[in-house]
Amino acid sequence: MRISKHIHSCLLVEEGEKVILVDPGNYSAQEHALNIQSLTKLDEIAITHEHPDHMDIPTLKELVTKFPDVKVFSTPSVRDLLANEKIEVLTTNNENVQLNPAPHEKIWVGSPVANVMVTLFDRLTSPGDSFTFNGSAEILALPLQAPWGTMTQAVYSALVAKPKIIIPIHDYHLKDEFRREYYIRLKDYFSQNNIDFRGLETGEIIEV
Repeated sequence: MRISKHIHSCLLVEEGEKVILVDPGNYSAQEHALNIQSLTKLDEIAITHEHPDHMDIPTLKELVTKFPDVKVFSTPSVRDLLANEKIEVLTTNNENVQLNPAPHEKIWVGSPVANVMVTLFDRLTSPGDSFTFNGSAEILALPLQAPWGTMTQAVYSALVAKPKIIIPIHDYHLKDEFRREYYIRLKDYFSQNNIDFRGLETGEIIEV
């Protein structure tokens, strides 16, 4: 499996001949972190929930225009929102994408929206804006920083989930020098618990 991160929670995942994009949000768009023109194949898009840092509608329109056969998976509320944009959204699983309800963590303004934990190829789990999960595939995309959660919550949730590998996501708001320092400290901590923490820079590709 090849994985690259394109700021915040946006991951491009390749397994065999299949290519899936997770949570292409507005930060990825405004920082030009995802080069759509360079993509030559895209089979599926998985969206954990409707917040703009996970779902940027102009980006989705561009992707669907370039790849008209791409399948989009998400929640019923995302399906209803994107119906207005003439984008079809599936809310059931297929052989590559599994969706499991995972409640969005409490936020201090407004009400939490529907959120799903996405598992790709039975190997990588991305929980969106949730720490409420008791297990993970062997690779966990772990949200590190948010108005709705802390890094300490993230760490303890990961220890419960017991993945073999962790890829950090949801950390756009961290200043780069501190983010990289946290990556070093987290790698050391998780290694003591037999978990391999892989800090990723924008566009960097790892194979697992």
